[in-house]
Amino acid sequence: MSDMAKKAKTKLSEWQKLGQLGGVCSSCGVKVSYLTVDHIIPISIVNMLDYSNNDVFENEENFQFLCRPCNTLKASRLDIRNPKTKVLLLKLLDQGEV
Repeated sequence: MSDMAKKAKTKLSEWQKLGQLGGVCSSCGVKVSYLTVDHIIPISIVNMLDYSNNDVFENEENFQFLCRPCNTLKASRLDIRNPKTKVLLLKLLDQGEV
């Protein structure tokens, strides 16, 4: 199987396809025609903690749908208002996995 074919079948790509259908933003609650997939614990933080072998891209627990403005505002930061942030961060720190 080619790298492109493997990438097309990832959980992240499945979520990205669902986001194209639109829905409600997890942050602001606005219904939009297109949602982006956000990593609750940003990949940059996972890499900074040296858990680069952790398969965060494939872990659906770490995904949320955000509208483009909310995703842009959040960027590579932790959103402490999201209850999943603390749970996932503690899991990452305690077990080395998200």
